[in-house]
Amino acid sequence: MVSALVCNGSRVLTVEEATRIRDRIEKPSSRALFDLLLYSGMRLSEVRQLRDNPAIYDHERGTITITSGKTRATQNTRNVCLSDKGRRAVEDYLKIPSVPNSPTAWQANLIRWAQRARIQALPGKEESNNPAGLTVRTTRKTWESWLLSAHPDKLPYIVLSQGHNEMISIRHYLNIAFTKAEKEAIKEQVKGWGCTS
Repeated sequence: MVSALVCNGSRVLTVEEATRIRDRIEKPSSRALFDLLLYSGMRLSEVRQLRDNPAIYDHERGTITITSGKTRATQNTRNVCLSDKGRRAVEDYLKIPSVPNSPTAWQANLIRWAQRARIQALPGKEESNNPAGLTVRTTRKTWESWLLSAHPDKLPYIVLSQGHNEMISIRHYLNIAFTKAEKEAIKEQVKGWGCTS
């Protein structure tokens, strides 16, 4: 059995795991939010910006312009670059935009869906309240890991899109050990990605 992937305390999903979780989300607005978070790598606070001001999404350019709320932000504003699935996720989300009241509520949903999807427990976590290790950062970490797996040559563009610096990306995401089959599946998920493509 292939072991689960973890990055800095948060689960990183394979395409198969993400699909299984998504299939357990009954509510259309929650499914749209999951897709948006997964295919953009945005934080919940950034999704609120999109909900409150849909004009920050530029369909033609395939970007969402995010204004940072962090005092020590790497960038004050950044363009979140989207893939084909990312554009579709934004458009589906904007039809029924919702954001949970708290990150804790969203994490509780992720944990529940992962349990329903029978996502493999992390070693030593089998009896915990969160055996699969999903956190509110899981979709963000998953997306950046997928992008770096498919496009290691685009590291500068990926870190700018995600609002990180190169050292963080290299240290946390570039070394995720996806199998060959998982990497092939990832290429389909990230198709069309980039502010430069």
